[in-house]
Amino acid sequence: MNSNPAELPNPAELPDFASLPLIGLDDAHDDPLDIVPTVPAPRPHLVRENEKADRPQPAQRFTDWKIVTRLRNDVSEHLSREDAFDLPLEDQKAQAISLITHLIDDQERLRINQGQARWSGEERRALSQAVLEAVFGFGRLQPLLDDDTIENIELYGHQKVIVQRTGHGSFEYVDPIADSDEELLSMLAHYAHKAGRNFDPAHPNLELNLGHNARLEATGWVMPKPIATIRIHRLIDITLADLVDLDLMPPELASFLRAAVRAKKSIIVAGDRGAGKTTLLRALINEIEPAEKIGTIESVYELHLEQLGDERHPRLIPWEAIPGSSEKDAAGRPIGEIPMDYWAQRSFRHNLDRLIVGELLGPEVIAMFEAMQTGAGSMSTIHAKSAAAVPERIVTLARKDGRVTEDFARRQVAENIDLAIYVGVIPLAERDPWTGQAHRGRRITNVTTYSPGEDGRVASTQLWEYSDGQIHQRLSPPFYDDLKPHLYEDPTTFPETS
Repeated sequence: MNSNPAELPNPAELPDFASLPLIGLDDAHDDPLDIVPTVPAPRPHLVRENEKADRPQPAQRFTDWKIVTRLRNDVSEHLSREDAFDLPLEDQKAQAISLITHLIDDQERLRINQGQARWSGEERRALSQAVLEAVFGFGRLQPLLDDDTIENIELYGHQKVIVQRTGHGSFEYVDPIADSDEELLSMLAHYAHKAGRNFDPAHPNLELNLGHNARLEATGWVMPKPIATIRIHRLIDITLADLVDLDLMPPELASFLRAAVRAKKSIIVAGDRGAGKTTLLRALINEIEPAEKIGTIESVYELHLEQLGDERHPRLIPWEAIPGSSEKDAAGRPIGEIPMDYWAQRSFRHNLDRLIVGELLGPEVIAMFEAMQTGAGSMSTIHAKSAAAVPERIVTLARKDGRVTEDFARRQVAENIDLAIYVGVIPLAERDPWTGQAHRGRRITNVTTYSPGEDGRVASTQLWEYSDGQIHQRLSPPFYDDLKPHLYEDPTTFPETS
């Protein structure tokens, strides 16, 4: 019996009740009603700030969450007891829909016996949809995950829910997604259970993918209120040209970076948290020729390249670290743990053309150096407070290996990283009319190349530098001739001297 599917389904895969043959959802006094899906229709590839995208009106939502939670638990218990979770997802949903119909009938009889009014057909449909979303999707979180203007969701206990909007990064309060901290913890534990993980007082931390484009990090029981952060990756199918349209960079820099990728230069994308490093890394990866074999290593899946299909990356191997259990083995490591550096070492047996490390966090940087030594155009991201801090940050991570000297790590940075791209979050001239604070925008603010310097240090050469609200090219790299065959623009766009 397997009552814990390995992966939570994509919210976009939830059925539209208007297209399903539900039984008993209409009463004699209501005309047939087409319920609009709560998952929006596919949006345009990019929605500009000055455009008003046509979005479908949301369906009526059922708001008595105690009933929804009770029915969710009944349906989940039934599916688990009947081993339904071993069936294909569509069969699971079919069983759930039939069961939900009967459970709603039972609830309605209780209402009538208590002297309450019957639910209308529209209310029954909304309740059915809410229960189905709670079982296979994310319940009261679903509207926030469906809102394509939200990129971050922050939970500070059950009452305080703050979302960050795309574009200028504005924050705002939204309605709670639980009626108590206990309900919030129960909801998160339910998601964890479906993914085969634990979230309880003995396992107070949870790291989990919600569908195909959202990542949840939560902590409970060890602090006064449960805390959770959900990051939603809206721009999966993204290119450098798209990032030009979003003002992350000018066209000339996009052409330069495209040429560097196709010339198989090794690239590090650096920046602060939330600056857009992963989005830029996706755009760089999407400039790789489809024929190349790519391996990706991540602590938690965030790149989601598999969603782009075989036309973009048909030879893709995605690896994800496994945190292991709370129990330790004889060496003091969590039982079942598979760290990123393990996958990095195993990746060399797969004859990869490119190794992509989603984020450098520790000893896997050593395997990254080995991949870069082959000249295969490896890529990664790293947290750093400034462009100048990138080399020392990489050295610090490399030394976590315990077998690496500082001099060795610096030499690897100097010899093997061709480009470091820094993404910053900077104040814009435009201000919020309500707060008076400057809006903030994401921009590439620095492109640097490294080389061996004196006394074993890393010599940095700034190729592109941000000033006066724009990034400008200062120099061309030593490997400029390698880029020429891949430049889309006239080569004179990139002078060999400043």
